[in-house]
Amino acid sequence: FARIESSELNGLVDVNKVVEASTRLVTSTIHSTTDKFSLNCESSLPLIQGNNQRLEQVVVNLIVNACQALQSKEEAVVVSTQYDKGKNEVVIQVADEGVGIDDSNMSHILDPFFTTKRNEGGTGLGLSISSGIVKDHGGTLNFNSPPSRGTCVTLSLPVVKLENQND
Repeated sequence: FARIESSELNGLVDVNKVVEASTRLVTSTIHSTTDKFSLNCESSLPLIQGNNQRLEQVVVNLIVNACQALQSKEEAVVVSTQYDKGKNEVVIQVADEGVGIDDSNMSHILDPFFTTKRNEGGTGLGLSISSGIVKDHGGTLNFNSPPSRGTCVTLSLPVVKLENQND
């Protein structure tokens, strides 16, 4: 799959707008899988440097995966944003109350073509591609998934200091 040209990562990105747009794109999936979806965006996040569409692709994938992990509409999905001033990073979290990720699968979830959803049409490319996009943005993607207790995915993206940006 094509690599992102570095010039495509030079835009200024409002992460809250990325998360809100991503959520709108998967509204039908959200409504068909949970009655307990919430979006909590911290106001006035600093801008990051990157590509809106690529980051939307990552957030859409994380939300869809969270929805697919749910076993009933009573289980929740929570998407949130915040600014970690100490690390100078904007953080997106997607947490679900679904089945979680089995320990034996955790070390493989970012591998291309690894999927636990082969029977449902999963290709095993979503998290692999998402991981590449996050790395291209200088960020990290971390997973916390205690057995049978849901999953929390944390996407951290560095804030770029701009000449005219105030602290």
